[in-house]
Amino acid sequence: MITSINFKQFIPLLLCVGFILLPSKVILAQDEMVTPRVWAVKIQGNETFDGLVLRSIITNEPPSTFKKMLFWKKSGMILNENDVRRDVIRIERFYKRRGFDDVIVNYSIEDLSKEWRKMVVFEITENKPIRITSVKFQVNAAERDSAIIFNNERFNTIKNRLPYREGNRYEIVTQSEVEGNLIGALRNMGYPYASSEVSATIDSVSKTAEVLLKSIPGPRARFDSILVEGEENLPAKYIARETGIKKDKYFSEDQLREAQREVFNHHMLRFALVSIPEQPEDSLINIQVRVRESSLRSIQLRAGIGNLTRIDNGWADAYKLFRGQATWIHRNMRNRGERITISGNASAIEQRVGIDYLFPYLFNTKSSLITSPFLSHQLEPSYEIMRGGLINSFVYQYSSNFTGTFSYEYTLNNEVTTGSQESLPDSIQSYNVSSFNLNAFYSTGQRRGESGWSLQPFWELSGLFGESTFSFQEAGLDIRKFTPLTDKIIFAKRINLAGIYYSKQDSLPSDIRIYNGGTNSVRGWNRQELGPKRPILDEEGNFDRYVPIGGKATLSFNAEFRFRLNQLIKGFGVAAFLDGGQVWKEFNDIATTPMQFGLGGGLRYQSPIGPIRIDIAYKVNPTDQDLRIYEGHNFGSSWDKWGIHFSIGQAF
Repeated sequence: MITSINFKQFIPLLLCVGFILLPSKVILAQDEMVTPRVWAVKIQGNETFDGLVLRSIITNEPPSTFKKMLFWKKSGMILNENDVRRDVIRIERFYKRRGFDDVIVNYSIEDLSKEWRKMVVFEITENKPIRITSVKFQVNAAERDSAIIFNNERFNTIKNRLPYREGNRYEIVTQSEVEGNLIGALRNMGYPYASSEVSATIDSVSKTAEVLLKSIPGPRARFDSILVEGEENLPAKYIARETGIKKDKYFSEDQLREAQREVFNHHMLRFALVSIPEQPEDSLINIQVRVRESSLRSIQLRAGIGNLTRIDNGWADAYKLFRGQATWIHRNMRNRGERITISGNASAIEQRVGIDYLFPYLFNTKSSLITSPFLSHQLEPSYEIMRGGLINSFVYQYSSNFTGTFSYEYTLNNEVTTGSQESLPDSIQSYNVSSFNLNAFYSTGQRRGESGWSLQPFWELSGLFGESTFSFQEAGLDIRKFTPLTDKIIFAKRINLAGIYYSKQDSLPSDIRIYNGGTNSVRGWNRQELGPKRPILDEEGNFDRYVPIGGKATLSFNAEFRFRLNQLIKGFGVAAFLDGGQVWKEFNDIATTPMQFGLGGGLRYQSPIGPIRIDIAYKVNPTDQDLRIYEGHNFGSSWDKWGIHFSIGQAF
């Protein structure tokens, strides 16, 4: 039996259900529409502390300007008066810990242009703070120790810089810092068991405080034994030597911290901890060093992608993209913690085999010696060179921020110049280089290229005693600074300059001259291709290409904004940059040859092996040589205005 259904019969029922559900949906929409949100936060009455400081301690936060522009979305955190009251307590605590014990904080919530937009207003009445009227120092020690402490220049310098001084506010928040500074000063004077405490007598009516700084130095101690645990192959005496701690010297916390750094930096040790073990408090103190050693031998294999510009014949040249490196390391040579490293690397540009022998302790823990014989073959756009020689480098790490290197290099060179002409040196040159090099590296606040700055000068003196085929002197400087603008934006800057300011010979070999341009310098130009060039003609006299000839002076700069976009993909980021620079054949050309600029952007991905980087840059003011224009004829393409760079690691 087939029953026919008339859907018109259900229309009244559907309408009834719709009317029942509609109001609930309207109510929900209205509830959502009028849900109050924090649209603005205002702080009033704060005379002592800036509003930005106070905003950083409260939880209520208005939406950013960008989010406010999204008018179709109800931006901002949902208003909760309990959260506002908690912020009132946070502000009060902030003030009271900084000397304002009578501070009063009120709040109000005001309506803005739309009903759901609210402004939270915090009204602060600071009132009179507590001021310090006197500061007294008390040292609970024998007369001899008290005299040592009060006559110590470093202790008096720290004492005079403490925030507790007459006329200043009495701030409880700085109490731990003051105690720590006093204890640190005493520990660096030889008192490893020192303690300190701050007490104050406060008159809440007159708003005054009398501060007492009391220190108990304990016994003054000298270093005694160094106890080593965990050594397997490296004898304990060499680990103890690496601390730099001398027996019978007065204890110093700075020396203990330096010992930790020196031991941890030793190539044989993958873990190191320098500490004070439990022991009686007397005039001698033992130090404990716990270590874990690295494996005696290891092999490292690495592979990467080279310069894209080396592809001339399409897929037939694909092998030129790749580069590899193999390294064999043997630690603890001669059972003295020395290290030998044998490495070889190969690419379309360079093949090199070298040996590095490290003496990690020369005169003290800060000094080391590296001797490095090597053999290399290098293929550049305008020349090819075979080099072999020896480099001896004396390295002195003065501190974690400053390292200096003095090295001597002697090499035998066989250089072939591409398409040489009469005005250039002989097409095949055999010469030796004997040069002294001074390098320094200073950095402060450096944190993985995200903050801080560095300074790196160098000075090369070649042929000082007539033992080198060419006699010249070169100096340069590299300065870098990294400024975090927000937690997701970093502004990175670099200036690099170098010059051969003296040369006994008018013409220098290609490998000695200065070049610029490439993945890690002025992007937009490929490796070494910024600056003066010369044409290469084929056997029939037709133009083939330009090759760089280098010069005696260069200057370049980089300015780059780096943006983290972890909200899209973890570790992903983008960059926008402006590079500029030039290479001058002679110093006299600086006034007549302008700088050239590259503008571009790139992608970044923080991979386990380092930042993978792809950059594309546009030549803002290319020369005819950059565009492959020869005697008025254009042999190039539109791609000559662009540079594409792929590499692992930041540009600088």
